[in-house]
Amino acid sequence: MVEMEHIVQQLEQTLGISLRLKTLNEQEYGELAKALAASQADAVGNGSPGEGKRSTRTKDKTPPIQHGQARTMTLTAAGAYDNEALGEIWIPIQMQKPGIVIAVPRGDLTVSEIRLIELWLSTLRGALSLNAKSGSKAEEERSAQQLGAWLKERLEAGEQVAELPEELPIRSSLSADMVPFLLLNESEHAPAPSYKALQRLLRSYFDGDIVLVPLHEKEWLILAEQQLLVGIVDDKEELTAEGEQDSLALFCMGLYELISTEWVGDFHISAIPAVNALHALPQAVNMLRETMTIGRTFQVKEHIHLSTGLHLERLVYSIPEYQRNLFLREYAAGHTDLFEDSETLSTLESFFELDCNVSETAKHLYIHRNTLLYRLDKIKQETGLDVRSFSDAVLVKITLLLYKVTKRK
Repeated sequence: MVEMEHIVQQLEQTLGISLRLKTLNEQEYGELAKALAASQADAVGNGSPGEGKRSTRTKDKTPPIQHGQARTMTLTAAGAYDNEALGEIWIPIQMQKPGIVIAVPRGDLTVSEIRLIELWLSTLRGALSLNAKSGSKAEEERSAQQLGAWLKERLEAGEQVAELPEELPIRSSLSADMVPFLLLNESEHAPAPSYKALQRLLRSYFDGDIVLVPLHEKEWLILAEQQLLVGIVDDKEELTAEGEQDSLALFCMGLYELISTEWVGDFHISAIPAVNALHALPQAVNMLRETMTIGRTFQVKEHIHLSTGLHLERLVYSIPEYQRNLFLREYAAGHTDLFEDSETLSTLESFFELDCNVSETAKHLYIHRNTLLYRLDKIKQETGLDVRSFSDAVLVKITLLLYKVTKRK
């Protein structure tokens, strides 16, 4: 309001006349609304209002244009409103309640001057709208930062399940069914993308609103409505009905490719199934971080880590360190150097990944089937365990996982 008063003062100085900024009461706003509706109805029935005569700067009355029945307020040729009862011309500034106008005595302004004021006000409204949008985005980022700070406090206090406080503005953007993602940028030299740039990129990919929450300088929490995620995944030709894990993996692959293409750096993404963002967000963040850590421990070459595909790895990771070492000493004494060999390691990982299928593993490794059998026999000779046998395969698999987590500690 103070800003509009300043604008009216500038107009007074420019035009050399007295103007008044007027806030309408209920009755006046009703009359203005009726005049607007009537003028729009007349414009539809009779065509656009005429231009009227161009008056000179002689303080003549600004000529009103009458349409239909007589009214106490009519639309003038300049697009303002003529209040006959008060003898004023009203130039609308804000049409929403309560309604604000610039009031000027009839005849003090020419049609051209009214139109000039209208044009100026229109330009100012556009500028104010841009400023409002900019302020809205800044407020959105502040709200996200507040949520990030709250999550950090809850996790440091060990509170896994905590309801979002009512006073957090971002609460209205969250729901009880949202899919969470954790994005981590580990690039040491490349700068982290700004909040606004990352949010704009994510919204273009999700094709809708998402909630982006900064946790640390290069760590972000992404929350998306589940139906939004399903809608995007369903558009992918590669999608088959193989369950939620495949859908989530496919979606994360596209997200990773988009981010890594846009920015140079080493990015990792972890994801878990939908959670209640209003009541269990700290627990979700903790699980995302744990999934990220476990995935990077056991899947060194991967950049996408899903909690639904790391069940055995999560179990092995939870074993106390002294028990891990005890198991390795008992079952793999003198054989851990076998896992140092890259050829043996890739052979075992591919063999287990393909459900111990010899033919498929040979194809995957681009080797002859007999070559693969030779490698498996070599492992049996050195460890006494035949990975083509289920019980021995389980022991080798667990030993391999324990070796990975122990080596990286």
